[in-house]
Amino acid sequence: MCPVRKLFAILLLAASTVSADDLTYRSIQSGPNPTGTPIYDHGIRGEGQIIAFLDTGVDYDSCYFAEPDRSRPPINTGLDSDNVDLSRRKIVAYDFLYSCDAFPGAPGCDDPNDPTAYDNTRHGTVTAAAAVADRGSTVHDYADGVATHAKMIVQDGGFIGGDNCSDRPGFGCPVNLTPILDQAYRQGARIHSNSWGDRQGVPSPLAPPTGDYSACARDIDAFVWSHPDMLVIFNTGNANGSPPPSSLSAPGDAKNTIQVGGTRDPMHFDDDYFSWFSLIGPTRDGRIKPDLIAPAYATLADGDFNVSTNNCNATTQIGTSYASPVVAGAAALVRQYYTEGFYPTGIATVANRITPSAALLKATLIAAARRAPYVAPSTGQVDTKPVPSYEQGFGFPVLDDALYFPGDRAKLRVLDVPLVSGLAEGENRVLRFNVHSGTPLRVVLVWTDPPGVPRGVSDPTPELVNDLDLRVNDPAGALLFGNEVLHPAQPDRLNNVEVVSVPQPLAGTYLVSVSANFLSLGPRQSYALVVTGDIDDGSARFRAVRH
Repeated sequence: MCPVRKLFAILLLAASTVSADDLTYRSIQSGPNPTGTPIYDHGIRGEGQIIAFLDTGVDYDSCYFAEPDRSRPPINTGLDSDNVDLSRRKIVAYDFLYSCDAFPGAPGCDDPNDPTAYDNTRHGTVTAAAAVADRGSTVHDYADGVATHAKMIVQDGGFIGGDNCSDRPGFGCPVNLTPILDQAYRQGARIHSNSWGDRQGVPSPLAPPTGDYSACARDIDAFVWSHPDMLVIFNTGNANGSPPPSSLSAPGDAKNTIQVGGTRDPMHFDDDYFSWFSLIGPTRDGRIKPDLIAPAYATLADGDFNVSTNNCNATTQIGTSYASPVVAGAAALVRQYYTEGFYPTGIATVANRITPSAALLKATLIAAARRAPYVAPSTGQVDTKPVPSYEQGFGFPVLDDALYFPGDRAKLRVLDVPLVSGLAEGENRVLRFNVHSGTPLRVVLVWTDPPGVPRGVSDPTPELVNDLDLRVNDPAGALLFGNEVLHPAQPDRLNNVEVVSVPQPLAGTYLVSVSANFLSLGPRQSYALVVTGDIDDGSARFRAVRH
């Protein structure tokens, strides 16, 4: 359980005037300087997906979230979860976590009958907009989000007045994340988006983040371990200048999350640029975080502090708060790809529908990632480090780089192996397939690791509980280890994400090995494996299973 008194700060940097979302929804599909919308073109816009947002609430009468009849969404107070209406176009449930009936007489509690109680800072409205805002037009409209046809659950942790555990009012303290995640799960969410963290570097009297593995991080890892199809996403946090190493905020730096840093800055409106203000890793125990980066500078739907005005406001904001919901929206598109049976043929097929694990979604997004080549702090533009790095993780996800459709040269092959069929300690699984030259090859292994142990910031003990290893042998006999950019010619002993990237593969037969080095908990370990490239299956038997 998270401690009762923890600081949860939300940092919004100054607004700007540049229009952005027409670029964001395209670049997440086809890359920086995008030319098309290949995911939308195949009818994938988030249909059938539900994302939960834990933040300051949402201005539900904004035209980007409102129902045609302008009706109020189903309301739940405290941790109740019964009121859900899946027939609504956008908000299927609105949960007041700090309601006055659940906490009678509590200072700053929310009254659902007060039209000003639904988002008293606008932060929650704007972050949710990055993922799912939809004005309802037949085309992508100004300030629409990434997954325009996805639905949402609002978990409102905001205060009308001051915040009793932060000098930055607007968001309350989650005392225990487990029942909050469980509420969203019971209401149908399988993606959980968060744009907050403890000690994000402001206000100045507070100690900066340290990339620690907190009690809340343990809560998240435990929940995903017991609910393996729940993907939890966080941002890294922001700095007012170039951040020092290990400045990530918890609990987003948990093992089983996707933590997201930023691209773009006020002088470089381009996803080839890593955001100089984005907090960086490694974690306290040396793990790779963030996992991905995404636009942290965008024009998004906004609120007006009142749900009785039928507004259509938009704003341009900067900060990693907006990067994590972009990835949540991207995850909804990837999840729809699997749940509608696009894998493996690239054509929606009922017989191929699967329920993907969080590990498979994470592995697919990482398989789609490209390195952002530049960063431009005040000292001038410089090249970024090779990925994976402690600055941008595995890079910027470009969904068309991973998701296969007919006519694509690069194929997608996945294994999504549940716990009952997972690896026992000492077991090894080898896949053999043929690779054609000319297209990059990427192999991604992700597993949902059991929860670790919160420790002091000076304790470097690894949090990894069960250790799997990824090895790839190329046709010339060279052995490649996962993440070996950070530890050449050695297996990774810290991370539950391992990647082998071969930009210019040799033509011939490759061997991919997944082995269980040690298991400290449980007789078996589940995992997801994603391979992208110009490949023939050979003797490999790739499969995905229903969870």
